[in-house]
Amino acid sequence: MNEDRYILVIADGSNEMKVALDYACARSKKTSRKIIIATFIKPLDVLTTQGVTEIMKNEAREEAESLLNEAANIVKESTKEIPILHTREGELIPELMKLIEEEQGINVLVLASNANEKEKNPGPIINSLLSKEMSNLRIPVMIVPGNLSKNHILQIT
Repeated sequence: MNEDRYILVIADGSNEMKVALDYACARSKKTSRKIIIATFIKPLDVLTTQGVTEIMKNEAREEAESLLNEAANIVKESTKEIPILHTREGELIPELMKLIEEEQGINVLVLASNANEKEKNPGPIINSLLSKEMSNLRIPVMIVPGNLSKNHILQIT
């Protein structure tokens, strides 16, 4: 990557993904940072024939591409910029850490916490990063409340 600075957002299909993207877009417009959207394909943990495994891999890749396209459309509509898209295969947290190390232009990760008031858990990605990986990150993690409206995001950015 060049000298640009990037905001990283994870496309995982969650309700909070849109909030994280809206926040990243608002920050992007104010700071001239570009956006990287990453999705992660979990390794298959099944014993089956090679043909079935290939079908399952292809379905997982198609789902990942669909998530990336959905997220990219949100960014393009909001910022008029085309985001950089990454698909990684493997366990999410180790692959996320590798991506952050490889792409030196990434200088913030934006996540939105679980918006479900009944759950005390902010979400699996946030839990993993805060409990196990925070000291290994070279960038800050911006955790946005998952229940923020687009108007509220515009007010605080």
